[in-house]
Amino acid sequence: MVARNILRGGVLDILSQDKNLRIIILIPKIKGQEAPDYFLNEFARENVKIELLENKKMGKIERGFNYFISKLVFTKSTKLYLRFHVKEKRRIGELGYFFYWLFYAPLSKIKFLKKIIRWLDYLFFPGDMYAPYFEKYKPDLFFSTCIMSQFDIALLKEAKKRRIKTISMPRSWDNLDKLFFRIEPDLFLVQNEKMKIEAQKYQAIDGRKIKVVGFPQFDLYADKGIFLPKQDYCRRKNFNPDLPIIFIGSEGTWSKGDEKIFEQIIIAREEKKLPQCNILIRPHYSEAARQNYKPLEKYQNVYIDDKFRKSQFFNDKWDPSREDMRDFANSLFYCDLMVTFASTLALDAACFDKPIIGIKYGVKFINGKDRTDLMYETIHYSWVLETEAVSLAENNEELIAKINQYLKNPQYKQKERQELFNQLCFKVDGKSSERIAGAILSIII
Repeated sequence: MVARNILRGGVLDILSQDKNLRIIILIPKIKGQEAPDYFLNEFARENVKIELLENKKMGKIERGFNYFISKLVFTKSTKLYLRFHVKEKRRIGELGYFFYWLFYAPLSKIKFLKKIIRWLDYLFFPGDMYAPYFEKYKPDLFFSTCIMSQFDIALLKEAKKRRIKTISMPRSWDNLDKLFFRIEPDLFLVQNEKMKIEAQKYQAIDGRKIKVVGFPQFDLYADKGIFLPKQDYCRRKNFNPDLPIIFIGSEGTWSKGDEKIFEQIIIAREEKKLPQCNILIRPHYSEAARQNYKPLEKYQNVYIDDKFRKSQFFNDKWDPSREDMRDFANSLFYCDLMVTFASTLALDAACFDKPIIGIKYGVKFINGKDRTDLMYETIHYSWVLETEAVSLAENNEELIAKINQYLKNPQYKQKERQELFNQLCFKVDGKSSERIAGAILSIII
């Protein structure tokens, strides 16, 4: 995700144009794997060097400390992850959660305590395992692309110890309300204004250190030159260009078994409960290797959009190429409707003013009860729901009815979608990467 957003999104291209800058990209080896040749070749520049580092693990004491302080951000999102984690073995019971709440709920509201904890963290766990790289390159600035990563935290601490300026940002818009960040950088970049408020409220980061830059992965959407003629796009997907396109997006481990719901949509079309249409099914990148959507390919005008590049080098098992990114943007541009779960796809759809339906049933069961509704209760997704831009479907009948409604009247909830766009997408002007690069240059030049 970071490789897509930062390296391919435009930040690296902008910075590397200045030949007075020397750029060192540090990448942790995941499970000891070497970086693919295509990756190293793609980002090769005269003034760019890529170093692969051993992904050194925390010691037992530091792991315990990290777990203890992580709950200093204690919100309803925290509750969902503690009580109803996607991995059953990581869930805690109601009584256990009560004691967590009793201890952490009051502590999480004390901002100066978070400052003290960060000071103690830095004092006792200085993160000096990567010191040799600072000796080797003597940087003027360290830019961390994922403030939650233990790899980044160790590097940020080493930079701080050497009085090197630091910039960091969350990997995604849903990271601020879950866990406490162990270090405060000199400059913190966020994707939208809501996140700036969250960073101050939950992470106790000084508002003067926070800059809103937008979503660099949305920059592509502002480039009209990437969009194919519709006939060419439909030919690639074996679609009928005269029919509407329904984009259906999975949420991976959070929506396991969703292929059954997706097939119900196809069957409704076959039984003429829906008009004839093209159906694009987008597996979540983390689950694409499972091939659980393969049986749906037997239906006409159905395309399983899992051809994006996979890679075992990355934890999330994918590494989308620039062509993959353009293809995804074309799918958003040409679809008539987005059907998904509590997913960032809602923001992607809002960038193109596409109707959005959220599936709220059938994929998450706890003690025999359907609790799919839980994924909509995180703080960051409550922002989406507050705009009323997403129509929620709580059973198959509602889902089919809402699809029919939007295919007949795509302008329905257009005002609400504009509100979603305004509140959460920031500026889809093609310049988010420029703002990130500008923030970096403002410190070192």
